[in-house]
Amino acid sequence: MGSYFYEKSKMYYEKYKAKKLTKKVGSIVKDGNKYLTILRAGKRPMFAGGSVDEGETTREAIVREVLEETGAKVTKLKYLAREYYSVDWEFEGITFPNKRVEYTYLCEVEKGDYNAQGLEGEFDKDTTVKWCTSKELEELGMWGPTLELVKKVEREHIEV
Repeated sequence: MGSYFYEKSKMYYEKYKAKKLTKKVGSIVKDGNKYLTILRAGKRPMFAGGSVDEGETTREAIVREVLEETGAKVTKLKYLAREYYSVDWEFEGITFPNKRVEYTYLCEVEKGDYNAQGLEGEFDKDTTVKWCTSKELEELGMWGPTLELVKKVEREHIEV
């Protein structure tokens, strides 16, 4: 396992032992009727997001995560939702519930060419970034709760 995932798993395990939630952020980067999407071979499409670093606000974290994962610079953002959930995670042979709270932001970014960057070891070399419509996201198998949030943005004409 690469050092990126080892350190991430170690952090999650330490939070689990301390009975703390892992604070996460997620983006919905919108331009017109399209959404900046990270495409990974054999996996569901995803939007940029990740863990909130110690001492960082959720707003600072989403700006950093979008830049790290796509190369896009956030120019505007709007808080959309907060969700509590748990995922099974493993660290050094121990499986544990990684309890999370995720804050999702609707974002606009500077125009440009974007590519899947991530931190070293975060993405495979064949990971790409593409602007997708909500219909394409559905066809690609976007995770249900995220797709529902995209549909809410469209249905309610939510803008940044």
